[in-house]
Amino acid sequence: MRVAPVALVALAWVALAGAGTPVTGRVARLVTDFGLRLFREAMGHRGDTNAIFAPHGATAMLVALQLATAGHGRHQLETAMGFSVNDPEVAAELRVLRRALRGPGHLLAVAEGLFVGRGVTLTPGFVSRFVRALGPRRLARVDFQRGEGARALLDAWVQEQTQGLIQGLLPPGAVGANTRLVLANAVYFKGAWLSPFPPAATRPRPFHRGDGTVVTVPMMAQTAKFNCGDFETPEGVPYEVVEVPYSGEEVAMLLVAPFWRGVPIVTLTRLLDAQLVTTWVTNMSPAPRVLVLPRFSLETTWDLRAPLKSLGVRALFDPDAADFTPLSVEEPLVLGQALQKVRMEVTENGTQVASGTAAIVYSRMAPLEILLDRPFLFLLRHNPTGAILFVGQVTEP
Repeated sequence: MRVAPVALVALAWVALAGAGTPVTGRVARLVTDFGLRLFREAMGHRGDTNAIFAPHGATAMLVALQLATAGHGRHQLETAMGFSVNDPEVAAELRVLRRALRGPGHLLAVAEGLFVGRGVTLTPGFVSRFVRALGPRRLARVDFQRGEGARALLDAWVQEQTQGLIQGLLPPGAVGANTRLVLANAVYFKGAWLSPFPPAATRPRPFHRGDGTVVTVPMMAQTAKFNCGDFETPEGVPYEVVEVPYSGEEVAMLLVAPFWRGVPIVTLTRLLDAQLVTTWVTNMSPAPRVLVLPRFSLETTWDLRAPLKSLGVRALFDPDAADFTPLSVEEPLVLGQALQKVRMEVTENGTQVASGTAAIVYSRMAPLEILLDRPFLFLLRHNPTGAILFVGQVTEP
């Protein structure tokens, strides 16, 4: 029997969330932890290159997918993620997290869509179970027989939700006559720095690539009091972390870099998890510093199939093992693609989509200079919930 593929799409943008009760529950930590593990696996397939990833966007997409699957596929998803959305307590915490990210007065905007093929008969009660577990979202019927016309419609939705930043998420041929479902989410963030970098202070400086070569790039600079700290890897490699807040202080960029040039950035990337980020945040302290940071922009397209399989999520991609009967019982379905595209711009004024961390040594004397002239990590963290919205590395601005 021919198996119809399910096209699965994760989009990532950033936006702020309004003030509210901090979300510190077990599920919020598990969501962050899984998103960072998925990033580590994805980077293992990409190597030492510039990259940006949306952990929360990818995890939210997979949470939704849990409700559409059964059998080995759902079990593998639940095992990899560390929780099941079918647990009422877990679903309740996920709704709290969702509301916290969507609170009033946001610079953070999150949109989710469930696009079902026209003519597909859904399993009775699927939509109500979906909405009850995860909350309301865009539900639309799409004529996937139109092929490129359907792709253009979905890309237009993504483009609208991300203020035009994400274009062409779906590659040509990604949807067609065999497509039955597209799950999509979009996260958009546009934040001004709490303390902007003076444009007059930006000037060309050398940036030292991981391979030892040097390139000259525009470097921004400002003197201010930052939360910062010094840390060590388990192997004793020292590195620094600094927090750069956005206006409103609900979202901050964490910048993380090794003290020494020539230390591979993977030394830090492979350590990322929710507990480590919590350790940074709780052990940093304010200190005056001169922060020197390159202006940079990134765009990354991810095929998440390989990293998901590395984490044990295999059955959904196997025509003989996939079980999407909670979604529809009229024909066998299989997950065909899992995609993500992320774009970020960092300037003197602020950020559109970004993540970062850096560690700083406190001094009561003249402010020390934090010069990020070597590969570094960045994480965009939503402070009330601890959710990591974006994470990436810069190996060359």
